[in-house]
Amino acid sequence: MATDPAEVDGQVENAFRLLGHRYRRYVVRTFADHRYELPLADLADEVARREYDAPVSDIPSEDVSKVYMALYHTHVPKLGDGGAVLYDQQSDVVAPRDRIETLVELLDAVE
Repeated sequence: MATDPAEVDGQVENAFRLLGHRYRRYVVRTFADHRYELPLADLADEVARREYDAPVSDIPSEDVSKVYMALYHTHVPKLGDGGAVLYDQQSDVVAPRDRIETLVELLDAVE
């Protein structure tokens, strides 16, 4: 646990940066609900479901594909760099890491 104020500030800044986009918040919430690894395609379905507040079957496939691409190119790598998820590109699976718990607690506190 960090006690140096500058280190704590850096951790807080990093956490807010990770939660700065709604797709990343949806990913964090998905792993808070499921707590196990998911194929990226399933994670994209879940993010799209949350984004559109509708069943995936009611969301145009092009929109789900856009979510998948945004997760693949931007949001999962940022969450990975921040220590929140681990992405195995070969198996196309995203797994939560311990840092997810901290982000869930932060989301709970601010929502």
